[in-house]
Amino acid sequence: MLRVCEIFYSIQGEGHRAGQPMVFVRLAGCNLRCDFCDTKYAWDIRSGREMGEDEIIGEVSKYGCKWVCLTGGEPMLQDVSELMRRLREEGFEVAVETNGTIFRKCLRLASWVTVSPKPGAPLHPSVRELADELKYVIRSEEDLKRVEDHPLVYLQPVDNDPEAIKICVEAVLKNPKWRLSLQIHKLIGIP
Repeated sequence: MLRVCEIFYSIQGEGHRAGQPMVFVRLAGCNLRCDFCDTKYAWDIRSGREMGEDEIIGEVSKYGCKWVCLTGGEPMLQDVSELMRRLREEGFEVAVETNGTIFRKCLRLASWVTVSPKPGAPLHPSVRELADELKYVIRSEEDLKRVEDHPLVYLQPVDNDPEAIKICVEAVLKNPKWRLSLQIHKLIGIP
């Protein structure tokens, strides 16, 4: 059984897969407490409801979309290995959004891994190795000091704040290997 806050169908609004339809499975619990978090309701492992893999897959299947995103909170806090295995067996592509501090072998089953490093929370080396992209939430120029080299780096201004956007745009222009990620789902008013 897994603790699930919500399951919904929307457009991926961030990072490399922005604009792509996905079914989001938001799992409960987070090992970090970032003050800029936009899903604080998912922090508590007791939030949401208990659901088995069959029930989750049944809910996900209703949407007719083959991409599923496991997000949180922090999805690696819970043992999602059976869910990921079953989703892959059913023909789904599984994206995972993680803060990168917890490694589970099942992460190797993911079709796409987005790692969003947080201040003061070191990445687990195995998670960093599996990351398809690193997505940094940027509030100030100070946050740019945390950006590590990776083939796919996204800078995401916190809450689409105008000052943070300016900082990110300037940083991307100075570092052409980096990319800008706006939270397009928030800009167009969808979940």
